[in-house]
Amino acid sequence: MIGTTNQGLFQSLQSEKFSEQISRQLLQKIVEGHYQPGDRLPAERDLATIFNVSRVVVRESISSLEAKGIINVRQGRGTTVNPIDQWNTLDPQVLLLLHDDEVFDQLMETRRIIEPEMAALAAKRITSDELELLRAISDLPEDDSIEEHVVRDMSFHLHIAKATHNPVLLMVLSSTADLLREARRRIFIVPGELKKARMWHLAIFTAIEERDSQAALEAMAAHMEQVSTGLARTKKVEDQ
Repeated sequence: MIGTTNQGLFQSLQSEKFSEQISRQLLQKIVEGHYQPGDRLPAERDLATIFNVSRVVVRESISSLEAKGIINVRQGRGTTVNPIDQWNTLDPQVLLLLHDDEVFDQLMETRRIIEPEMAALAAKRITSDELELLRAISDLPEDDSIEEHVVRDMSFHLHIAKATHNPVLLMVLSSTADLLREARRRIFIVPGELKKARMWHLAIFTAIEERDSQAALEAMAAHMEQVSTGLARTKKVEDQ
């Protein structure tokens, strides 16, 4: 039987991939101390019932946490939490939960350095086919859900990275995908931020379409300042 404590500990799942949501919720509860090093997590069958998913989905989320060094899975002995010195503390999800808002400040510092120059390079190097792909995802429709905004926004910036034809830039941006995804979720709940993001996406796309590297750099730099301000505003929204 599932304990009522475990049943009430977790949130219902949203439209994002279920296994990723489960692993993130489990990790959050571990970081918060609900499960200490050496403690056992609920059994797979119990987690499947709690989240109303198949055991295959639960197993996928458990495997993800095991790969991060968070837990130890032993056949017949259950799943136990590892000491923190065995965790991969550079993993974006782990980093975010351990350091929270400080990570977003550091993320934006990194984006301010990289993304304006990335947009300038894209304006010089983008192909006609890549430009058409970028055009198709440059808008952020108002009737999309938050998660759809997040996916489209990430795709827009990743396509700009691809258009630089510099695989290292794409790798750097892709490596922070989890942090970028969570930052976008937070920003898009703030009134007015979606409208501002739409405006800057259009400005960035127009500059790239016109092959104007300086304008692309300046528009992306302004967009990064808008995003940074939006993230600061999320704290006020969360406090209300």
